[in-house]
Amino acid sequence: MKVLSLRLCGKMAHFRRYYSNSSALSYSVPPRTTIAGILAGLLGYERDSYYELFDLDQCQIALANAAPIKKSVQKMNLLMIKTLSDANGSQENHSQCATELVLPQNIRTGMLDYRIWIHHQDSKMMERIIRIAHPSSPVYFSEGIALALGTAWNAGWMEFDGVLEGEAVKESCTRSIHSIVPARMVKEIAVPDNGVINYRLVKEDLPLEFDSNRRLTKRGKGNMIINLLEHPIHTQVEEVVKLENDTNIVWMQ
Repeated sequence: MKVLSLRLCGKMAHFRRYYSNSSALSYSVPPRTTIAGILAGLLGYERDSYYELFDLDQCQIALANAAPIKKSVQKMNLLMIKTLSDANGSQENHSQCATELVLPQNIRTGMLDYRIWIHHQDSKMMERIIRIAHPSSPVYFSEGIALALGTAWNAGWMEFDGVLEGEAVKESCTRSIHSIVPARMVKEIAVPDNGVINYRLVKEDLPLEFDSNRRLTKRGKGNMIINLLEHPIHTQVEEVVKLENDTNIVWMQ
C-alpha cells in the first residue's frame, strides 16, 4: 500500500475535547477527526460534507508525537462578536474561559511536531492529498482553508515527509511502534533498560469518526496510548503496518 508521511508543526495547539464546556480542555494530539478535517479543508470541502470520504473504511490515519510536549492552562478573554465591527472588543459581556494549550517543552526554542501517516483506499483521492502536501516545494498547497492546529488562532504548517510503501504484518511480538497505539490492541508494554528510551504515557479517549449529522458513530471513539515524549513505544500488538524505512505504525481505529 502507498502511505503518505507528513508533519504538522506549529508553536501551540488546542484540540478541544468534545465533552468540554465550561473549561476548554485539550487533547494532547490531534484526534483522527481533526486530521480528517484539516485534509478536507485543504482540499476545499465544505464543513460537514466530507465525513463519508474519510471514514474508517475509506481512509487510514496514524499519528506520532515527534517532539516533547506539555500543557498549560491560561485564562482566555472571549469577546461577544455579533457583527464585524465588534471584533475591536466594543461589545459588553466579555467572558473568561480557562483554556488548556498544548506547547513544546521549551516554548522559546521548540515547536510542536506531529508525524502523520495517511493511506486512502481511493487512489485518486490519495493523489489529491499527496498533491496538497507539495512534494516539490517546502510549502503546502490549499484549495480552501489555511492550516491551524485545532482552533484558528493556532496557526501551523505542513511539511512533506515522503511517500512510502507499507505492508500489513500480522505477527504478535514485541516491537518498536512509532505511532500512538489503540489501547484495545495492546497486550503488554515493555520498558527498555538502556537509558535512552523514555516514556511519559497517557491514555486519551479520542474521537475517530463522525456520521453525516456530526455525531460519533458506534466505532467513533477509542482509547489511545500516547507517549508525550518523542520516543517509540515498545509494545506487543497483533497487527502493524511496516513501512519501507523500518518504521512500524498502527492505524487509529
